[in-house]
Amino acid sequence: MRKISLFVVFTFIIILSVSSFSLVIQPFGVFGNVSLVRHDLTALIKVVPFAEFELGQNILTLSNINALLNEEEFVIDKTALSNALENGLKFTFPVSLGTYVDLRLGGLRLIPYTRVDGNLFLSLPSTLGELLVGDTLINDKHSDSYSGFMSGGFIANGGLALILGDFYVAGNAYAPILFIDPMQTTIDVSYTSSASPAYAELNASARIKGYSRISLVDLMHGRVNSLINDLSNIDDCGISLEIGYGNDMLGFAIRNITIRPAKAWYSVEAGGNGNAKYTAEGTNITTDATYSFSEPIFARLSKPIEIVAPIQLTAYLKNDGFIMWGIMGSYWLPYNSQENNNWLNGNWAVKGYAGLNLGSARAYYMLGYNQINYAHTIGIGANLFIFNADLKLTATTNTILPSDNSTPGIGIALTFSGGL
Repeated sequence: MRKISLFVVFTFIIILSVSSFSLVIQPFGVFGNVSLVRHDLTALIKVVPFAEFELGQNILTLSNINALLNEEEFVIDKTALSNALENGLKFTFPVSLGTYVDLRLGGLRLIPYTRVDGNLFLSLPSTLGELLVGDTLINDKHSDSYSGFMSGGFIANGGLALILGDFYVAGNAYAPILFIDPMQTTIDVSYTSSASPAYAELNASARIKGYSRISLVDLMHGRVNSLINDLSNIDDCGISLEIGYGNDMLGFAIRNITIRPAKAWYSVEAGGNGNAKYTAEGTNITTDATYSFSEPIFARLSKPIEIVAPIQLTAYLKNDGFIMWGIMGSYWLPYNSQENNNWLNGNWAVKGYAGLNLGSARAYYMLGYNQINYAHTIGIGANLFIFNADLKLTATTNTILPSDNSTPGIGIALTFSGGL
């Protein structure tokens, strides 16, 4: 009995020490490549829930955020605004969450999964920012209209991936939860000023329109039965393929190769208006600003529109040795729907990491960058064969070194797995 116990302990230690388990790159996350599932040492079956989101912006500093949360005086930071004016006011919110099952049948792996992916991307042009907070233009009039200042959305996916060796292919059914139509998402701006009397006025109105396969009213009120009925019609779901290659060092994947577009039966529209005035007479200066937001308008369409998920390219290069390191990239190709709408037009992100891999545990630091911000991430992971976990905590900022003038954001990624 003692010999058997020692053998079991020794075998367990060997398993831990030779493990190359790596979920630093999440197989179904923003940079996902399903080939990475091969690294989890599954003998028969594992269930893996995961969640990942990240918020980035270049508009508000930490003191601005604290003032808004505590209803205090809002003070504009000139340095932060000057950086935002140069690059345009921007905001991003990528999300990926779901569950997959890893079933190993000899040299073949079956990976059924469900997940929700998406990103909301706001980008106001620099010319608009200059009118809002730039130098006052005297005796000048200006009017313009911008479309596509917000894009993106969230898509529900379900499918099955097959991994054979270093290659995989996945069949995927998808339905849009929210799709922002860039061509019907507009902002109109007018500006006028005079020197005598000293006067300036800025007016802006914005309109955002989106589509969904499900009733967003039912979603907000938690009407599960109605949501299930909406999603039960398979003919309204889109069909796509995903293919990829990956080994212990490098890999790449092409995601969302559409075979059949999804149909959206519901629309939502919201808007807002803002007005700012400045007058001066002698030493008397008067400023006034007002704004209002309209209630969202929800409607069911008489005829559905077709939604095509944007093609995503991902790639990684990594080393899972004692000193672990890797780089990964993601790019969403520009896309045109039946309505010739652009969605996630050329959005991209890249990250690199380095750390220590002890087999049963690992710790690493990750630095990322996209069109808006840098992302500083601390990650830890544990591998106990039947139980694995990986946690990443992220702080984003518009400057590589955070300061009082930086615009912060947060992110988190959490993955668990259990099985044999």
